[in-house]
Amino acid sequence: MSTTRHMITATALALSLGLLMSLVSARLAAATEDHFDLPGDTWGAPLRDDSLRILINVPAKRLALVQGTTLVRAYPIAVGRPWTQTPRGSFRILQKAKDPTWAPKGRPAVPPGPGNPLGNRWMRISPSGYGIHATNEPNSIGHARSHGCIRMSRADAEDLFERVVVGTPVEIVYDLDGFDDDGNPTRFADLYGLGANPRSL
Repeated sequence: MSTTRHMITATALALSLGLLMSLVSARLAAATEDHFDLPGDTWGAPLRDDSLRILINVPAKRLALVQGTTLVRAYPIAVGRPWTQTPRGSFRILQKAKDPTWAPKGRPAVPPGPGNPLGNRWMRISPSGYGIHATNEPNSIGHARSHGCIRMSRADAEDLFERVVVGTPVEIVYDLDGFDDDGNPTRFADLYGLGANPRSL
């Protein structure tokens, strides 16, 4: 039990540090790839400062659900490859869908089912098509394998989907310094080679 608390505390410290950085330098990264486009995207009503928000640290490959300054849940994720990077900046949940149809621009739509790369849950965070979703490639979790979206395991995506609403804030940061699962300070791998240029973080 104490080990579990220790791991959660360490994750909270790492992600909280990322949140502080994001408040200073977060910005919307421009999309460089074609992404699917689903109708009905809305921003939703503004939320209070103490309301639920999502914080993602790309190098840590972790998504945290935060209520004010309290960590609610932390999830392992997959992030974008170095050539299809996950964007950094401030976003919101624009759209939620169960058993979504994947509709990539310029390609045939893929219906719900085992062949759908969005899995069974989809939470869109940008007009250009980035989102948080389940995956039909569970072995990619914990790695840089996506085209820029945030992948989650089926169970984790279902859990997060039920906790957030359209309008929930999403902060994506690139914080190389944090804590490992044992609570020790660590430096995460510089997935996108941004460490040498602080202005890119």
